[in-house]
Amino acid sequence: MLLTLAGPAGAADLQIEGYGDLRLVVPPATGSYLDGELGKLRYGDGDDALQIGDLVGAGSVFFSPELTATATARVDSYHGAAVDLLEGYARYAPSPTGDWRWSVKIGAFFPPISLENEQVGWSSFWTITPSAINSWVGEELRIVGAEGTLEWRRATGDITLSGAVFGWNDPAGVMISDRGWTFDDRVTGLLEHSRLPDATAINLGRTPPIFANLFTEMDNRPGWYLDLSWEPPEIGGFEIMRYDNDADPTVVKDGQVAWRTSFWDIGFQKQIGKLTLLSQGLSGNTTIEPSPFFHQTTDFRSAYALAGYDLDDWWVAGRFDVFQTRTRASFPSTLNEDGHAYTLSVSWLPEKWLRLTGEMLSIDDTRDERVVAGDAPHQTETQFQFLARVYF
Repeated sequence: MLLTLAGPAGAADLQIEGYGDLRLVVPPATGSYLDGELGKLRYGDGDDALQIGDLVGAGSVFFSPELTATATARVDSYHGAAVDLLEGYARYAPSPTGDWRWSVKIGAFFPPISLENEQVGWSSFWTITPSAINSWVGEELRIVGAEGTLEWRRATGDITLSGAVFGWNDPAGVMISDRGWTFDDRVTGLLEHSRLPDATAINLGRTPPIFANLFTEMDNRPGWYLDLSWEPPEIGGFEIMRYDNDADPTVVKDGQVAWRTSFWDIGFQKQIGKLTLLSQGLSGNTTIEPSPFFHQTTDFRSAYALAGYDLDDWWVAGRFDVFQTRTRASFPSTLNEDGHAYTLSVSWLPEKWLRLTGEMLSIDDTRDERVVAGDAPHQTETQFQFLARVYF
């Protein structure tokens, strides 16, 4: 679409960027959640050691300094659609007026929630695998609607207020409830259907596999979010967001239930010389009431702290995550979980177009649902990855 628009525009400029990567993986003995198991990682028992990770491309058409259109797509030969759209939107940002600047964005895009995933295709700079919080955001959340942003630039720091209304994300919450937190750099495409745990199918008396279409409209009620951030010069910043998809939890459509999902998110970033400190916390809940005889609410919360150090061509990072879910339902639930994770990552960028990264990620958690699949509730999963990523 972007190439078509750029052709007749004449004066429009086209910019294309992206990456492709190849990985050597030592996966844990548990199965991956992408295959319907209750493991927490992208790779699991039975996966090949050599993996083609992602091929992601983003194209932007600059019709003028104020108006741009952007689309990001991914090629994936393992799960979901072979070619899928991750986001696509138009943005209008006129020139600043004094200390004030505003912009509007319309389309499908990620919410402005992550301090980690700020590179093309919702990828992270410091690690291969993002935190539990940003793994979940990349999997279940996408804003399909309109966002407005107002920025006030001051000597003591920039203050930015963003707000959006959106739809087509009513099932968001089903994955965090039925499967819990995961750690994964694979973003859900707008066209794909996400596989629910086989344990969920068993509990429902259905034959696996079963899937959820996360990006669909079910109740014709818009959701919303507000995000406020303050960025003092040269020292970091603070951010707070309130998100509510405002789904009607009683609606059942095409075999799916609408999940009313809301949360608070806070973030902190500080720069001390070559040391970067990031921290984020998220707490919320998701609810369904598909009949007068059944209701289910899952409270979910997670937080992480990351420290990264810049050694010119080398970058070293360590992160600690904690996460939890608690489910209250009409019938006894096996969906509670408690866990924590450690991540260590070392990256080398010998050229602007090449990144080499080694990562160790270890997760220790207890989830009662594993009993349904015949596994022990408590599991420790450790994954090693070596990534070679080429940018274009």
